Amino acid sequence: MKTFIFVNKKDNIDDVLFEVVETKGKGHPDNICDTLAEKISAAYSNYCIENFNVILRHMIDKLSILGGGSKVKFGGGEMIAPIKILINGRFTDRFQNQRIDYMTIVNKTIEDYFKELFPELDFQKYVEIIDNTHHNQGPGVIYNEDNTTKNEREKFYEVVNKQDFERHNNHFRCNDTSTTVSYYPMSKLEQTVLEIEMTLNSDSYKKKYPWTGNDIKVMGIRKETSIEITSCVPLISKYVKDLDDYIEKLNHIKKDIHSIVKKHFKDHSIEIYLNTRDNYEQNDMYLTLIGSAVESGDEGSVGRGNRSRGVIPFSRNFSMEASCGKNPVYHTGKLFTAIGDQISKEIYEKYGLENVVYCTSRMGDSIENPWNISVELNQDTTDEVKNEIDRIVQNYIKNHYQITEKIINHEIKINSY
Repeated sequence: MKTFIFVNKKDNIDDVLFEVVETKGKGHPDNICDTLAEKISAAYSNYCIENFNVILRHMIDKLSILGGGSKVKFGGGEMIAPIKILINGRFTDRFQNQRIDYMTIVNKTIEDYFKELFPELDFQKYVEIIDNTHHNQGPGVIYNEDNTTKNEREKFYEVVNKQDFERHNNHFRCNDTSTTVSYYPMSKLEQTVLEIEMTLNSDSYKKKYPWTGNDIKVMGIRKETSIEITSCVPLISKYVKDLDDYIEKLNHIKKDIHSIVKKHFKDHSIEIYLNTRDNYEQNDMYLTLIGSAVESGDEGSVGRGNRSRGVIPFSRNFSMEASCGKNPVYHTGKLFTAIGDQISKEIYEKYGLENVVYCTSRMGDSIENPWNISVELNQDTTDEVKNEIDRIVQNYIKNHYQITEKIINHEIKINSY
């Protein structure tokens, strides 16, 4: 496979006249799902390597959350219905004569992360984990008249013998037809929106201002020389004594957001909006018990959160692949997201060329020979540099299993957290 490198001459991202960017914070239900799916996949993968020296087949990229119920008051409140986490997916549950208790891995991963995210929540009482997993092989297995088949997918999610063991890397074939899109560098607005969320959700900010919840959403718009930021930031009710206190705390957050924006956009006009749905006369405000709308009915699903750079960049081309929770060995929606991100960053860091990397796979193709990898540059360059870019691409594709190892060890992140 030869990399297709083409030039689409256009302004640098920071010079375009209009840009809009969003990010969902770590306590947003969609981001919770993405993060849990990634953590579960990594924990299961590492368990398999430690015990069987292979990453067994699994996919947990359809995990979802159904919000609970809460009754909130100034100074406190109570949970009245549990948050439900739906474990939708497949795991290999057998290695020769050994049953793999994968739900123990799932349950521990969820409990550890929820206790980190929501220390105010009684996990045992108000989180319900629902096992919807199965072990069906998927389409493509055709049986003969005697009810037998030679198709290796018949036992796709179990290992009975050595032959089963040897095919759990899928023979390094692509398990999906998909396209991923990566780019670098991030724009100033993308960095700003991400910095706002990560600052407000940082351990240091929470220690200083424990009343700040973590289900934070930030949307930014840049119009020529003006910046507008709107953000939803929940406050935790036990730290807020009354409406005046709520307003005072919001004003404090608003000033902190303004300071972050001003640091990046010194010469722009800046408007900051915060919790715009609030209606104080109707007792409608973003006041929560644990710091997230997941406590009170909001749902979440894998794939609806941020893209791999940590933002949703509406002014760019980007992939809708739900990367989190996919098998890191051969699910190309995940593997090529990580590979494309690494390629794109290295091109920019070595040659200063803004670029977009498109990776397209066909199901059944070799991972080392995908259908297409194309690199879009925003300015022309020499043939020598183009040849070097091709070598960068080939190197990452050839060493794809190193990317897999970095994913499961959280050295490469598919989402913000």
